[in-house]
Amino acid sequence: MNVNLNIYAFPLKMALLVFPFVALIIALPLLIVQYRRYGSFLAWRAVVLYSFIYYLITAYFLVILPLPDPAAVAKLVSPRYNLIPFNALRNFLDYTVFRIGDPSTWLAALKQPWFIQPAFNVVLTLPFGVYLRYYFKRPLWQIAGMGFLLSLFFELTQLSGLYGIYPRPYRMFDVDDLILNTTGAFLGGVIAPVLMRAFPTRDAMDERSVAKGQRVTWTRRLVAFILDNGLVWPLVAGVLDLALRLLGLANSSWQPVAVWVVALAVVHVLMPLLLHGATLGMLVVRLAIVTVDEAPANVWRLALRAGLLYLVTLQSWRGFLWAFTEIYSYDHQSQSNYILLVGFGVVAAFTILNFIWNLVMRHHRFFYDVWAGTKLVARPAKK
Repeated sequence: MNVNLNIYAFPLKMALLVFPFVALIIALPLLIVQYRRYGSFLAWRAVVLYSFIYYLITAYFLVILPLPDPAAVAKLVSPRYNLIPFNALRNFLDYTVFRIGDPSTWLAALKQPWFIQPAFNVVLTLPFGVYLRYYFKRPLWQIAGMGFLLSLFFELTQLSGLYGIYPRPYRMFDVDDLILNTTGAFLGGVIAPVLMRAFPTRDAMDERSVAKGQRVTWTRRLVAFILDNGLVWPLVAGVLDLALRLLGLANSSWQPVAVWVVALAVVHVLMPLLLHGATLGMLVVRLAIVTVDEAPANVWRLALRAGLLYLVTLQSWRGFLWAFTEIYSYDHQSQSNYILLVGFGVVAAFTILNFIWNLVMRHHRFFYDVWAGTKLVARPAKK
């Protein structure tokens, strides 16, 4: 029995290459769930979850790679499975130089393939037990059970010939692997408390997440704004436009304005009324609009807030850019254009100064919230 350790380098390299793409698919939903639960995002939590996914990918690649040629697999006559437990121990005692009464043979035996291969199967699932104990806070009996299930998944993957891709197994299903993998996961759970002393505990992460989740940060505001105005608002406007077309009103001159204003009312007034103060974007990042005394905001406050922000602020910026372009790009230097430029410019300048003032003073309450008697608050984290 020869063990070529170089064969493990290829799966590790493959995991390193594939990890960023697979991790993005798998870890992002997990991070969103964690954010929804605690109302904030911790870098260390992301590191733990990403590294856990990387470990699982690497372990899986170590089980299935390198992939052999199907024609070569079809010619194999080796056993498909071994159901005799502790066969690895018997092989170690029979085929290594190990003699229990001769200590000089102990170290030499540890360097032989009959020890390295079983030891690898223990080490393979050792991190699994550590993660389950450290982050997922599983007791030892559950860690052993989950370690067994993970090992069974690996072994069945091998027994199925990689889910039927190969005509027969190219690696043997071995009951000893189940025992060793389960042992590795259990040992990982045993040593986890020692390793946990060097890192923030799960409870400490949760407490920090909850505390951080009470703050209405710029990031949460920006994400909610992008979701509401870059996704939800255009979607609602598109549905309304389609409805008008089906009613035969597609050519009406007032259609674009009507669609825009009604969509605004749906997204920023109706939805917060139905969702306890939150637009869909705010719902994602756990924010809500309330009154100054934190009572539910009524329809008039929501309408005034949305009007000041989207009908006054954004339209003043848009009008200023339009007038500026008319005067200096198209040379339409009429008196009315200059009046519009100054008028829109004053409103736009006020909104920008208000933004800068809040940014410096950290009030986080802009003029539209002040005049509407509202404010943004963070929703409490789910327990």
